[in-house]
Amino acid sequence: MANEGKPLRSFRESPWRYSQFVVLGLIVAGLVKWLSPFSWLPALVVGAVAAVAYYIFEKRRGVI
Repeated sequence: MANEGKPLRSFRESPWRYSQFVVLGLIVAGLVKWLSPFSWLPALVVGAVAAVAYYIFEKRRGVI
């Protein structure tokens, strides 16, 4: 890794910074599956769309 030996200063520099989008997508997919008559595949597609939309939103804000 590029940061070996140096402590990370923030979550932005962490290789885990993109995990928030995966977690959000899985939460949305679980909620869609639980609250709607959809099966898992459409629920996962909705979760992926939500995660990508949030990624684009954060990218435009300049956070990432």
